[in-house]
Formats: sequence, C-alpha cells, structure tokens
Amino acid sequence: MVSFTKLAVLGLASSSVSGLSLIPAIEPLYNEVVSVFGLSATLDQPEVIKVFPNPDNKPVPGDSPIVQCEASEPQILNLQKVVIDPNPPNRGQNLTFTAVGVLSQDVEDGAYVEVDVRYGFIKLVHQTFDLCEEITKVDLECPIKKGPQTIKKTVEIPNEVPPGKYIINARAYTKDDVFITCLSATVDFLPPSLDA
Repeated sequence: MVSFTKLAVLGLASSSVSGLSLIPAIEPLYNEVVSVFGLSATLDQPEVIKVFPNPDNKPVPGDSPIVQCEASEPQILNLQKVVIDPNPPNRGQNLTFTAVGVLSQDVEDGAYVEVDVRYGFIKLVHQTFDLCEEITKVDLECPIKKGPQTIKKTVEIPNEVPPGKYIINARAYTKDDVFITCLSATVDFLPPSLDA
C-alpha cells in the first residue's frame, strides 16, 4: 500500500499537487472510503491541506474528539456536550453518540450542511447535504424549534474502514445562510493488528 505519510511530505514540499499526479496513488483508498461510508463523489484532483492547530477551535465538553470550529463566529447552536461510546471509536463496533445543545432560532426546510472528509492532508470528499433530510436519521424533523435539543444515535462503524487519520469538518447553515455551527472531529483508525 502507498505510504500516505510520504505522499503528504512530498505534497508539502512541492509547489504543485498536480505535478505529483497523486490521483492514481490514492484512487483505490478513495474508492474504498467512498463506498464504505456510502458517499457519492468524484475524484478529480486531490487537494493537499495544511493542518495546523487552530486557535479558533473550541473543545466541546464530553471528552469526545469533536471541537467547535470557527468558534469566534456567531453560531445559532450552542453545543453544550457531546459524548461518544466507545471513545475512541473502533472499526466493526457500534458507536453511540449523544449531543446536547441549545438553538437560538428555528431551523426550517432548506437548511444544509457542507461536509469535508480528509485522510491526513488529502481532502477526499466535499459534499453538501440537506440538513432536514439527514436529521430524520436521528429521529428529528424540520422545523427544529429553537430551545434545548438532545440527539442520541447509534451507528455502525464498518470493519472495512481503511486505517489512518480522518478529519471531518461540517459547517451547517439555515436556508437563509445563517451560520448554525461548525464542527470538526479527528479520528485515527489503527491497522487491524493494532486495534485494542
């Protein structure tokens, strides 16, 4: 398997990602990730991302790998706690997450969420989802009324998830482009022989 660490270092040293022709090298991994998570996206040209600590990130209480990104920007969701079990998540096991927060205004049909999934420094997916369609998967529906909210859901982590560090960023907006929230999580799946 291609060493993604070496590719990332080469990518940072190079002034042009297209000059490296990374697509053939990452395409098998990309296709596997897309199929495991049921995503629909195309691999045109990978984007190499520089990942550095961000002073605008705010940890979310609950000892989870989730942080509130762009915390200095006004957001209508005040996320008070996120608890995941098991922590950290493991391939082939169910993951239960509970999120508690307060909305300062209603969220109506037309709200959307932009999701980026990165594998280390390489952006694999950028996709926009209808927030009101996705929220039905956690037994809610739009309009979501302002006030206290609690979401609890159990999901299965497929055993086929390729090992490596995944960074997921999600930015949610109302139908009128009011910033709901920005959340980011980093999950590091170990090779099967090193899983606890």
